[in-house]
Amino acid sequence: MTQRLDRFAGEGSALDRLRAHASRLGRLQQIVLTELPPYLADSCHVANLKEDVLLIHAATGAVAAKLRQATPRLLNTLAMQGVMVRSIKIATRPVNPAPPPKPPEQRTVSGQTQDALRSLASGLPADDPLRAALERFVRRSRGE
Repeated sequence: MTQRLDRFAGEGSALDRLRAHASRLGRLQQIVLTELPPYLADSCHVANLKEDVLLIHAATGAVAAKLRQATPRLLNTLAMQGVMVRSIKIATRPVNPAPPPKPPEQRTVSGQTQDALRSLASGLPADDPLRAALERFVRRSRGE
């Protein structure tokens, strides 16, 4: 027997508090994003609000320093929006870098193919760009 997830999520007081806290953090994130310049907004996010202290995570130390400079303006904006925040703490939490890309696969050209390309290039006019490209390709290619 299937039942809506809202029925279970709405029953527990702990889940209600968690949902309200997540909603509050989402609202704070939107306020912070609109107040900050784009280069800062892309590199930080609201992490928590506990005991009227807002915690913002910055991707780098430079972003954290700029956020600390913008703290008074953020506090004023939050107060004007009706959000009571006593202070703002900035923490540096570097974003995990993406894994390095895989090296390109080394492909080889058979000797027979190299000979065929040389033959094709020799049949083209001397000033033809295709001839120069084919000759360069054969010169740089690795045989099997």
